[in-house]
Amino acid sequence: MKIFGLKMVEVEIDRHCDVCGVSVLVDCNGTKLEEVGELNANWGYGSKMDGVTHHLDMCESCFQVALEALIEHRRRLNMFDDNQELHDENFGIVHSRPLPNI
Repeated sequence: MKIFGLKMVEVEIDRHCDVCGVSVLVDCNGTKLEEVGELNANWGYGSKMDGVTHHLDMCESCFQVALEALIEHRRRLNMFDDNQELHDENFGIVHSRPLPNI
């Protein structure tokens, strides 16, 4: 025998950038799509921040600013290292699909 009842479930209805506060849900033909970059860190034993966990949700714009800051920091660290080849256009990219020809 099936017994039915009302069950309340909490669901995520929006997600905001932790930097600028804007929603990371983008409207695409009436459908809300999540466009979010995440920065995560779990510091472990031996770290100065042992036991600390960081998580930041970022909109595309703020993620790009953070990425550019890291690329610039990387350039400064390796400025005088002639053996270091830095390919900034692919920095951090694990997978990329080609853009469609329009």
